[in-house]
Amino acid sequence: MNDSKKKPLSQRDQADPEQEKKIENTGLPLARILQELTPSIEDYLKKLSDNQNKIIDADQKIAESIVRLINHITSEKTNIRLHFYPNTVRKKFKRSEDSHHQRVKKIITRMRKKQKTYEEIARFLEKENIPTFTKEGRWHAQTVHRLFQDYPDI
Repeated sequence: MNDSKKKPLSQRDQADPEQEKKIENTGLPLARILQELTPSIEDYLKKLSDNQNKIIDADQKIAESIVRLINHITSEKTNIRLHFYPNTVRKKFKRSEDSHHQRVKKIITRMRKKQKTYEEIARFLEKENIPTFTKEGRWHAQTVHRLFQDYPDI
């Protein structure tokens, strides 16, 4: 434990004889030691001050960026769509009067009522050689699913 804490204030202010002997043993007076250390201490304090200023500048830039971001998000000009839940935005549903479309929609509806998967429906449409709406390509589960989602009357 530090002895200076145990001593009363008046004794701490007085020079410690043992400390004075250590300084005298170096052969340099205390003033000269302090004079030699002063430039190093000044340099250290300047670097510390510069680093603190850089941190303050960086914090200021961060704060300004946050304010700009908040202003941008809350401005009326911003049109941000957040899709956390896929069915929160209503689609404009397609309506088709084409007889081929009607036939395919009836097949999908009937099979979905029988608990068939989209993959099973796609395989059935392929097996029955029912052409896709573009008359090109093949039926896929994703296509059947999209049709089921796009037409509310299915």
